[in-house]
Amino acid sequence: MRQKYYSTSSGDVLASANRSLGTTMKTAVATYYQGQDMETAQTIREAATVSEATDIVRAMRQGRAIDTLMVGASAASGAVAGALLQRTLGNPTMFGASPVGGLGLLTMAAGLAAPLGLPARAALVAGGATYLAGAQLYSHLFPKEVSP
Repeated sequence: MRQKYYSTSSGDVLASANRSLGTTMKTAVATYYQGQDMETAQTIREAATVSEATDIVRAMRQGRAIDTLMVGASAASGAVAGALLQRTLGNPTMFGASPVGGLGLLTMAAGLAAPLGLPARAALVAGGATYLAGAQLYSHLFPKEVSP
């Protein structure tokens, strides 16, 4: 039978605790983004210390870099799509406003009401708002010429 020898030096204990905290945080953040609320809540509740639980919550609040990029890309593509559709449809206006922008309002409403995670909702609202802005901006920058 093989015996295991455990080191009890302070460095080994600290290294083990650091690995444990890192694994716990990664697991909690991963389950949070996968929509597993119960597992996330249990991970936070079972944290060894208050500071460990605080670190887990902070990591979840900060979000991931990909989420921030997704919101930015949605905003940029919304503006371009709104302007392009406004142009493609012949720059229609009603009472000085772009009816094409209504699609942006619809997207914003969907982002506010959808049962999605915060990053997805933020991307929908940002994309819808800039879609509306892109369509409206195009109609103001390139006004339709009035026929005589």
